[in-house]
Amino acid sequence: MFQGHFPGGEVNRVSSLADFSRATILFVDDDAAMREVMAMILGEEGFATVTASDGIEALAELRRCTPDLIISDLHMPRMSGIEFLSVVRRRFPAIPVIAVSGAFNLGESSAAGVMADAFYPKGQSHPDELMRMIRQLMYEPLKRPTNYHPCQPPRVQAARSGRDGRGVPLLLLTCTDCLRAFSVANVSGTDAGELRAHCPSCRTLVQFTCDVVPCAPVTEVMPAVRPEVHLGQVA
Repeated sequence: MFQGHFPGGEVNRVSSLADFSRATILFVDDDAAMREVMAMILGEEGFATVTASDGIEALAELRRCTPDLIISDLHMPRMSGIEFLSVVRRRFPAIPVIAVSGAFNLGESSAAGVMADAFYPKGQSHPDELMRMIRQLMYEPLKRPTNYHPCQPPRVQAARSGRDGRGVPLLLLTCTDCLRAFSVANVSGTDAGELRAHCPSCRTLVQFTCDVVPCAPVTEVMPAVRPEVHLGQVA
């Protein structure tokens, strides 16, 4: 488990070298062998390590708590490292990030292009260099702004109207977790009039209203699964 939670995407910067033994690193890679090796290497250096197999799984870990640093591969299924790091930069701007890849060969100056603070080539067998990067990012101030307000969609958002390629009306929402936009096909609601829909990518439950979407009403209400919940389909 992560060591401590810092609301609003803020991270407590490591204040001394002695604090490294209490720091937590989230390592994201679709290669199970790489996750196992890196967890072992980082553990030997005194770090607590949590691993995830892709960006969607990593976001689930971030829902539990906030790490001190993230190391992420760039080429992964479901949600690539490039998209994942973009979400991290917008939602958790203070977390330092190292991008790793065997498919891409980015120089240190190009790391910012994938929303990372540093880049480490996967084929490079110099763990001391990786440890140097980790210590530098944790101990020294980041070379970019971190004090802007994190991007976070409202807890209850107003659905936007849209149409698909055939001109059929849609309700459009933005996931509060992965920040992907998605169209609503099925919704649930309570007797109080609250509407909810699951993000198809990460299954986060998004609450919304649809007063401003007259073109896409909920037209079909099926029998309640529970007394207070009804399922509906958007026309």
